[in-house]
Amino acid sequence: MIVEFKQVQDQVFHLQKYRQKRGLLVGFENLDRLYSVMPGTTTIIFGYPTSGKSQFLFQIMTSLAAKGKKGMILTPETGTAAEIYAELIHATTGKTFMETQNFTITEKEIYNVAPHIQDMFKVVEIEEKSLNPKEFCEITKQGIQDYGIFYSGFDNWNDLSHDIGQREDLYIEQAIPMFNRLARKEQIHIFGVWHAKNPMITPSNPVPQSPTPFEIKGGSAIYSKAMNLISVHREYEQEGGNWKQSNTALITVHKVKPKPTGQKGFCKLTFDPHKNAYYELMGGEKNYIVTPFNNLESKTPF
Repeated sequence: MIVEFKQVQDQVFHLQKYRQKRGLLVGFENLDRLYSVMPGTTTIIFGYPTSGKSQFLFQIMTSLAAKGKKGMILTPETGTAAEIYAELIHATTGKTFMETQNFTITEKEIYNVAPHIQDMFKVVEIEEKSLNPKEFCEITKQGIQDYGIFYSGFDNWNDLSHDIGQREDLYIEQAIPMFNRLARKEQIHIFGVWHAKNPMITPSNPVPQSPTPFEIKGGSAIYSKAMNLISVHREYEQEGGNWKQSNTALITVHKVKPKPTGQKGFCKLTFDPHKNAYYELMGGEKNYIVTPFNNLESKTPF
């Protein structure tokens, strides 16, 4: 429909008086300068396999939970619902379910964090057939109605079912706006994870370089329709004359909408596999996201 200025004049003056606000900050100084989680918008996270995309999304989820924001996640590659909740507990507490010397979670610690996990996170588990994008939107609506979620996410696009029946780029150009419209209508945030195509390795480039949006399948359609677009790329380092993947990730913000969300640019975060959490090096100190259930400077946080 056509909207005249006089119909929204009061809203314009409201923006002038109270200024356009940024979204929720993740909690890393350099990332927060570039990106915020804005209600009414969507974010696509992409990268090569094993680049840390899922852990990056889990990091944002635990940060939002620490701010009291509830969410829902579909991530079949992570495992069963119980295994996904275990990952979320690990990211929230810094304590693993594997046997380690200092970081294995105890039964008491699970009881301590269980009410927080129950309240803040909901997991979608697929038993028979995958959800298609429309069905994912429907279950997101259910999550809003039943649990008051602030965000939902799927990890990854390939784990949704797709009856394309047309050129893939045209299909994507219809699917992403559907997520955008739902986020805007319900004033929530929707996250989606995409895989980049296998990287090209050449003698002059012996290790994968950070992917561009056009290395995603249907990349031009994704770039044109996405609101916020972020790549996660685990950098490589040499050890004994051989290249190996490091725990330092280059986080690149390729696109931001609307403008108050942030700006294009990049920063670096390092993944700590013991705590299942990223940290940012600031002045030689490790800056972790603080949740109500961790004390990352201590080996016994409870």
